Amino acid sequence: MTDAAPSSDTSRLHSAWDGFVDQLRAVGAQAIEAAPNDVEATDGLRFVLRQLAYREEQFIEFPRGADPEFFDPESPTRKLFADCPDTIYRQFNIADGGVYRLSGTRGDSPYISFTAYRAALTDRVVADLHDGEIAIADDGTFQLTVGGPERATDWLDTSGAGNPAAFVIIREYCHDRVGGTHATFEIEQIQPAPSQRPELDLNTFTTALGIIGLGLTFSNDATIKLSNELRLRPNQMNEAASDLVSEMAGTPHNHYQLSYVQLDEGQAVELELDPPACRYWSVHLNNFWLESPEFRDGQSVCINDAQAERDADGIIRVRVGPDDPGGGNWLDTKGRRETILLARYLLPEGELPPIVPRVIEV
Repeated sequence: MTDAAPSSDTSRLHSAWDGFVDQLRAVGAQAIEAAPNDVEATDGLRFVLRQLAYREEQFIEFPRGADPEFFDPESPTRKLFADCPDTIYRQFNIADGGVYRLSGTRGDSPYISFTAYRAALTDRVVADLHDGEIAIADDGTFQLTVGGPERATDWLDTSGAGNPAAFVIIREYCHDRVGGTHATFEIEQIQPAPSQRPELDLNTFTTALGIIGLGLTFSNDATIKLSNELRLRPNQMNEAASDLVSEMAGTPHNHYQLSYVQLDEGQAVELELDPPACRYWSVHLNNFWLESPEFRDGQSVCINDAQAERDADGIIRVRVGPDDPGGGNWLDTKGRRETILLARYLLPEGELPPIVPRVIEV
């Protein structure tokens, strides 16, 4: 007896899977080779796995057109494009022409935003609203329409002038991620009428594999490009241009500054800040892959406006390095002498003074 010839479906699955594995192998090799040291190479492979987990959910578990659910684009264990340790991220996918009712309670966090993104590599932001631009009832509840015909208020446009949004990300910035009263959200599909999720079929799966592979390549390429550009100008603050913010799925309400820190033995970097009034600001650490370090056990990797201590002259001085130089505003690099700093300001009310990093001996 001879084995039966593989079916055409089996052959398609083999081909799609082999192509995906080849892409996964390539991005893994790229991560190892691009990393500036062995620690970052290990982080790089974890970064690839984290992106794989996110994109599998985005394109397979929560398909566009199905009854929408929230899932985590970023979390304490899923990080991308300089995630903020103080932020709770939620995402839901939307169908072309879909209309949704987003409701919830405001909580006491300093800032919440709703950003619609198109599936593209550039010019990704379609529309954006923050909590100051929607009606909040006296009891803290709100209701927002996502998609559909234009409304005068409480409406998030997803049409995108012919290039519509594919998903919405909600950001809730917290002064205290563990404590405090956080916002709540519910999402309901109005049009078309929601239906049960279809069973996973061959076409959906093979298409998703191709998209996931492209997404992994995009995340790797964009991250490596930015980190290497920053590394050419060590210990300097750099403004993030608006096109970079859009490419990396940021929120237009944020003003970002980045610095690649390189230290010798016994050194730290000191930043002097005197930020204007704003909804929220923070300075936090990132590795080469623009991921915040581990913070679940209370590690000192982020300082925000509610936590920062001012010196007697009114200036906030943040010190960054592997050795505690004393003082209340220390970001601990856990032995690393290379790290990426990100400072962000949400809706600043005045001009942002420049931040000039200064290498000091400790």
